Amino acid sequence: MAESAAEPVLSAAETELAVALLASAWDERSEISAAELIWDRRHIVRLRLGSGRTAVLKRRGDKSLESGQARSFGVELAVLEYLNAMPVPVAPRLLGADPDAGILLMEDLGPGTSLADSLLAGDRARAEADLVGYARALGALHAWSIGRPGDLANLRARYAPGAPTGPAWLSALESGRDAFLDAAARLNLPAGGVAEEMTEIAALLTGTSYLGLVHSDACPDNVHLADGVCRIFDFETSGWGAIALDAAYLVAPFPSCWCFARLPAEVAAPAVAAYRGCLKDAGIELGPDWDAVTAAALASFIIARGRVIARALDEDPTWGTTTMRPRLLTWLRTFSETASRAGVLPRLHGLAAGLHDQLSQRWSGLVVPEYPALVQPGRGKATAPGWTRAGYSGTTSP
Repeated sequence: MAESAAEPVLSAAETELAVALLASAWDERSEISAAELIWDRRHIVRLRLGSGRTAVLKRRGDKSLESGQARSFGVELAVLEYLNAMPVPVAPRLLGADPDAGILLMEDLGPGTSLADSLLAGDRARAEADLVGYARALGALHAWSIGRPGDLANLRARYAPGAPTGPAWLSALESGRDAFLDAAARLNLPAGGVAEEMTEIAALLTGTSYLGLVHSDACPDNVHLADGVCRIFDFETSGWGAIALDAAYLVAPFPSCWCFARLPAEVAAPAVAAYRGCLKDAGIELGPDWDAVTAAALASFIIARGRVIARALDEDPTWGTTTMRPRLLTWLRTFSETASRAGVLPRLHGLAAGLHDQLSQRWSGLVVPEYPALVQPGRGKATAPGWTRAGYSGTTSP
């Protein structure tokens, strides 16, 4: 069995447990011939069995049942078991789990690429097609989950007791409020009534009829693409809430992702249409209030970054393809445009527009990079960091 420099990838107990779980799932017993770390992360392991089959093992790590790792593990286990009921899967199938041991086994999606690969190393036609595939997968996930809250709630209560039931963005929205207002005050921007509208944001996101399973980190590297089919993985921060929190990733774009660059409206539009089409095919019409909920989602992305905005006034460290300042200006602009179109959150809209104008002047000369697959002549091109170039494609994904 493959070993790291310090210790075996799997203990003897983990090995025997994995063999037993897979034997139950596949109705045949086969020994593990190799265990390989994925992305050099000790909690994600690809198993190769003597039968020729493969599977992906994910383990909890921290043994404390009250730890953040344990809750994230429990959330993902609950979601994967919930999604096993989908007739056409959009996530890896859950093969088995032992919650007490902190181990789950899921389908190995096999060779493929990610949307990050397409945007950073593909051509325009491929990137546009894969964006549409990504949008359809999100749409299928949301359409299927709407109307099925009870099953997920029961599984979360079993596997992740005490974990917030909503998506991670809701808690991030609450924790970023004061820092966001402090950053506005530091720039002498009027913020009267904005605190009250922050409460309205939460109400828009929780009171909408468009409620379903929200991934919360629907990044281009958290998807697997093969033969035109997109599968989504890594549900550790997911929860039940406004599906616009995921759909708005195509508008913002990608507010929690290292692989950020400008996503032109003409490229995003077919993907947005494909997303809406998936919901419509399932009998879910997105009415005039959809823009208001989308604006609330985009607002939450900005407010959640309150501490980041304050820090960016003084320093601008690199994260992935670029620094934070181009991201912040882009997210402020897309929120302002959407809120204006929807006619909601006028005070926050005014503050965001003021922030955008003042920060644009403060950071004059700043360039929002373009994805290499979509770059226009004369524009700055995003560059993938070195750690992504050695096989960060779907070939190493779950």
